[in-house]
Amino acid sequence: MPTRLGTSSSSMHTQASFGSSIIESSPIRQSPTRNGVRNNRASVTRDPYESPSRQMQLEFNLKLSISDRNFNEQLDQAAAERARLHEEQLARAAEEHAKVLRGAELELQRLSLEEEKARLRSQEEQQRAIEQLQKEKAQQQAEAHRRQLEAQRREEEIAKQAAEHQKKLQEAEARQKAHKEQQAAAERQRREKEVADRKAKETADAAENARVQQAAQQVTQQAAQQPLAQAAPAVPAQPTTAAQAAVAAQAPNDAINSIHAKYLELHKRMKEFRVTFWNQNKKVGQPLKEPIGNARRNMRLKLGQINVARATSQAAIKSLRADSFDVALNTPGATIDIRPFLVNQTIPPLANEAEAQYPAFLLYMWIMFEKFLLKQFEKEASNEDGRIIQEIGLIAASLFADQKYMWKGISLIDVLLAKMHHICPILFGVRGTMNTVEGQKRLGWMPIDKQPPTGEIYMQRIRGLSAGFAAMSLRAFKTVPALPMSEYWRVLVHVCNTPPENLYPGHFAILNGLLRDFYKKFLGFYGVQARGVLRRAVVDVPARAPERCKEAAGIISVFQEQWKKENLFLN
Repeated sequence: MPTRLGTSSSSMHTQASFGSSIIESSPIRQSPTRNGVRNNRASVTRDPYESPSRQMQLEFNLKLSISDRNFNEQLDQAAAERARLHEEQLARAAEEHAKVLRGAELELQRLSLEEEKARLRSQEEQQRAIEQLQKEKAQQQAEAHRRQLEAQRREEEIAKQAAEHQKKLQEAEARQKAHKEQQAAAERQRREKEVADRKAKETADAAENARVQQAAQQVTQQAAQQPLAQAAPAVPAQPTTAAQAAVAAQAPNDAINSIHAKYLELHKRMKEFRVTFWNQNKKVGQPLKEPIGNARRNMRLKLGQINVARATSQAAIKSLRADSFDVALNTPGATIDIRPFLVNQTIPPLANEAEAQYPAFLLYMWIMFEKFLLKQFEKEASNEDGRIIQEIGLIAASLFADQKYMWKGISLIDVLLAKMHHICPILFGVRGTMNTVEGQKRLGWMPIDKQPPTGEIYMQRIRGLSAGFAAMSLRAFKTVPALPMSEYWRVLVHVCNTPPENLYPGHFAILNGLLRDFYKKFLGFYGVQARGVLRRAVVDVPARAPERCKEAAGIISVFQEQWKKENLFLN
């Protein structure tokens, strides 16, 4: 368009100039005739450049030139306006960009500050966690130190009491000696007066002494034929007559049957309490329904998860304490008189009946614990690795020895022993015969998991329960254990002292569970005496086993050869 306008202006200018030059330089315009005399023909013929059309063309060109100029000016103005607007937009964009940049910088600073605050909070939390761990460790150390001091104090008290008792015995002996001396002096005076009576009495006394010595020798010979005592190393008093010796020989069996009957009665009370307690609390809307169910499920689950890893055992016992026993201890609920559930414990004097109360929920958890525990012992007996049973036994012994769950310092171990007396009587020296249904029941031959018993399952149960008993009892505790180590000695001696006519394969399953994984601990605790018991268990008892026990006895007799490879010789 500018080119056109320029061209139009130039053309117009050129044509106008050209016309003007022609007109101005025309010969006619410069002729004398035009200057002096008007030529008629010239007056008739007009200049073609002065025609109306030419004039209109000139006017049109002029207007076109003006229009082009105006149009160019408008274009220039529009271009300038657009340039101005563009510059304003660029300025606004630059300003907006600057604002965004400032906002981004501020956001970056805010994020940096938040990260720094988060880092400082994390450091503070870590520091608090470290301080809490240090505080807990210090508390544990203080608690351990306190328990150690208490143990030392108890030992000192026991030693002091023993010293006082010894002192009283010495004083009593001194008084008795002085009294005897007085009696001897009086006797001498009487003997001086009655010489004949003294001689007769001396003769009668000599005869009586001879008879007593003869009876004592017979008792000594009978005791020598029985190499094991019923209790862990302690020498019983010798009877003075043959009749007393017979009574003493029969007394252990009577004591075994008596305590066994008490535990069976306790087992019945436990079952009645367990069924009644659950029936009362399993109804919808009962506040204890959910806590009881959760605690019981957690107990079954954790006992089934125990393996040889110590970390797993520690997590299991922690969960058993926190999620089962602590829940039962701290949940408000009914209480019960605990004394009928204690058989072999000394009940302390009570100020009133309220002191005999024990949380019913916690007693229920003990009863469920012994059921799950013994079932786990039976299950793990099929595993050649006995370390799992040892871990389970350690957890059980620790829980039963926990003062927090005791009643006036008395453990609820009788609940466990009552169940073991019910399903494994021969472990505690109970004797019988397998020839009758009643005799089989007496020896623990009863349905297992509501199924008729078989020889294999019965032997596995006896072996697992015996190993579990060893795992709980054959341990050295800093505090008083719930199941003393002497109980291991006692059950082992019960089997060794069983007459051949009362021996059955179950007795050798007991020896297997007690000895296979625990003979080294037994030797470590009892030394030479344990060696003698081991020889009796793996050599003498299998040698006198009846025909029905030959296969089971053969497994036990092999132990001697296996132990020789470990430099343990029983000869």
